[in-house]
Amino acid sequence: MKKTAIILLLVGMAALAFGQIRSPGSRYAQEGLEYYQRGEYNRAIREFLSADRSADGRVPEYHYWLGRLHIAVADTASAMRWFDKYLDSGDKQYQSQVDNYLRIVQRQKKIFSKVNIRPLPDYVNSRNSDYGAILDPEGKYLYFTSLRPAKKGKENIWRSEIFSSGFGQPELVDELSTDKNEAFGCFSADPQGAWIFGNYETNKRDGDIYFVPRTDKWFQPQNISQLNSSQVETHPMVFRDRLLFFASSREGGYGGTDIYVSEKIGGIWTQPQNLGPMINTPENEQTPFLDWDGRTLYFSSRGHPGFGGYDLFKAYRIGTTWQEWSLPENLGLPVNSTRNDRYFYHVRGSNEGYISSDRQVSGFEKIYQINFSLARPTSYLVREADGSVRSVDVEYVAPALRKPADEETIFARIDESLETIRQGLPKPGFVPAPLGREPQPTEALAEDVEPIIIRVEGSVHDQFGEAVLTEVQISGETNGQRTVEVFNTNSLGNFLGTLPLADTYTAVINTPGYLVHQQIIQDPRSLARVKLDIELQKLEKKASLSLPDILFENGSSELGSGATAELDLLVMSLLTNQGLKVKLSGHAWESGSTAENKDLSERRARAVADYLISKGIAKKRVSWKAYGNTRTLDPQTEPSALGKSRRVEILLQM
Repeated sequence: MKKTAIILLLVGMAALAFGQIRSPGSRYAQEGLEYYQRGEYNRAIREFLSADRSADGRVPEYHYWLGRLHIAVADTASAMRWFDKYLDSGDKQYQSQVDNYLRIVQRQKKIFSKVNIRPLPDYVNSRNSDYGAILDPEGKYLYFTSLRPAKKGKENIWRSEIFSSGFGQPELVDELSTDKNEAFGCFSADPQGAWIFGNYETNKRDGDIYFVPRTDKWFQPQNISQLNSSQVETHPMVFRDRLLFFASSREGGYGGTDIYVSEKIGGIWTQPQNLGPMINTPENEQTPFLDWDGRTLYFSSRGHPGFGGYDLFKAYRIGTTWQEWSLPENLGLPVNSTRNDRYFYHVRGSNEGYISSDRQVSGFEKIYQINFSLARPTSYLVREADGSVRSVDVEYVAPALRKPADEETIFARIDESLETIRQGLPKPGFVPAPLGREPQPTEALAEDVEPIIIRVEGSVHDQFGEAVLTEVQISGETNGQRTVEVFNTNSLGNFLGTLPLADTYTAVINTPGYLVHQQIIQDPRSLARVKLDIELQKLEKKASLSLPDILFENGSSELGSGATAELDLLVMSLLTNQGLKVKLSGHAWESGSTAENKDLSERRARAVADYLISKGIAKKRVSWKAYGNTRTLDPQTEPSALGKSRRVEILLQM
């Protein structure tokens, strides 16, 4: 289906480009197509609007392209208006594509009730491909794959530290990277380690799935031969260490790359099973991710109806075998685009996730962060015997309380386990019979409980009173569920919305041209609404800006937790504003000699400088000087002069 749509799209573009469509406004349309190919969608829209006016609205192709271009900018309402206008014309050339687009757009509100999507910062995304982002189990680092220049060739594995206010400078994971292509898959808890794609053996070229053990360091990658074939196996994604999904071009599939699953039984990974024709098509299916409910599969496909290239889909497991799935559903806008969209990943216990997309038409994928709320009730689609499609709501079943086992039951289960051991563990290639029971109640279904909502409103201005167009990210946690909402200010600097009620909120603004702002809102439960009036510090060229001092204990040059928290905000400001430089001044007021105080003040300044450099700030952007006790504060004018003289002063310059 998608292959046919792409062919028709290319034919239509070629016809316009070479003047084969002799219609009024064709010159504007040709320019519009050129802008579309360059990714300048708003310019393309203006050209096609001019073409439509020149043709007095009589050329259906222009209506189709205006609908498609509004899809490209994720303007659903405008896209539907233009597609309806195209269908009203009676033209048949693009009717099947338009019908698919309308079905996707009309259904997407049944998948997500709210979605926000934004690219990771430019210093995280590179000029080359970056994709496949996933958090480590501790939530400390974001791992991903990148083609950016490095001391190792081709695609390598990278990670970026996660701060409360943003992402750190990416660093190469040297132990997992070679001069061949590697790609990170996912983490494993038992055994502890990670699943990755690579070519770690000598003369290996087809690409296989490997497991890499991990403690406080990474060990040698191990080829999992029972999962691999003579063809390419890639995109490994494990679910609770007992199910492993991956993509493979092995023989016996439906065409291109298909998605397979292997179950771990008795410590052995069983023969991989193809997920069947409901999921797999004659085209490519890739990047599987089974959500934390254990039933909802997200994946990318070029074969199912979509907007163009790879799109992201979801399907719900409706039976006890791995071939029983609901109809795959396109995730719609703005998750998908008219280009390639892959690698859906949902952060456990949150409304956060990541995808990868080349929607900016750079020719390379970039990593995007998403925040979403699932539509309520959660539902899926099934096709009836007569060919009609029916929506089915997912019912939440409260977990049954387990009764204490009596002594007889306990020993009976022990006997069963011993008998299993005597009979022997499953051998490689063993395929278990389908389980004859439904899976247990799941995490994601439990999220269907409606949260308490609180209103939030506020404004953002700089120190000169000017309104700031920016994003305000507010996060909170309730009952172990972390929620992040993103609000956009208007031309007056105001924003308005709602939040799930939490014990505390953290508001973060990280916008180029300003210092990073972070603010904690305590005890919002006592408030009728959350109101924030935020002043950002605008950075001006050739102007200096002093930050609060970093203070030290008597005779110490060690950074305390409060100091590192302040420095982390400075790191974010430096990463977001690459032209910003920092000057450090170390000071002391101790009972020692002048030389000892000079040495101590230098160690304090170096401690701050070393911390910034360790977080990825270039050495050339950080300078420091030690003043010993020559610039102590006057206790007559500063009551806490003694403590505040044990300091490092921070001066920023653009």
